[in-house]
Amino acid sequence: MVELVITEKRDNPILKRKELKYTLKFENARTPSREEIKEIIAKHEGAQKELIIVESNKQLTGKHEIVGYTKIYQDKASAMLYEPDYELIRNGLKQKEAK
Repeated sequence: MVELVITEKRDNPILKRKELKYTLKFENARTPSREEIKEIIAKHEGAQKELIIVESNKQLTGKHEIVGYTKIYQDKASAMLYEPDYELIRNGLKQKEAK
C-alpha cells in the first residue's frame, strides 16, 4: 500500500506550475520508481503525467518513506523553457543527445 501526503503546495503562476513537497509512505512494498511516483502524483492531483517533474526524492533511513519535491506544469512548453536539460532527460521529456 502506498500513501501520498502533501506537506506543502504552492502555486507559481509566473512559471506556470504548482510546486509540491510530499511524503510518500510505502508499507510492505519496494521503493517506487520515479515513473511510479509520477503516476501516483498525477492520480492524486488530477494532472497529466507528462507535465510532472520529480526533482528530488530522499528515502528516510530505516523507514519506508520518501520525502520529495515535484513540479506540475500547466503545459509542456513551460516545462521545456524553465527546466534544465538534465531534469528534462531524467523525467523523460527530452532525449539524451548522442555524442
